[in-house]
Amino acid sequence: MFKLTIDTGNAAFHDEYNDDKAYDKYCEAEEISRILKEVIDKLEYGCESGVLIDINGNKVGEWSR
Repeated sequence: MFKLTIDTGNAAFHDEYNDDKAYDKYCEAEEISRILKEVIDKLEYGCESGVLIDINGNKVGEWSR
């Protein structure tokens, strides 16, 4: 079983200078995509679990298989 959790409530997933909800969703999607690409790399390397770190260096989740 593969399990992954991401907390998208912090600044890395949102643009604090823009109130446009559509752009906010874009920012969230970009950061989720970046994190998932890191997970893919780690899976291909053979890792069994890991911590998810946002672009600002904060822990935002974890994954395991």
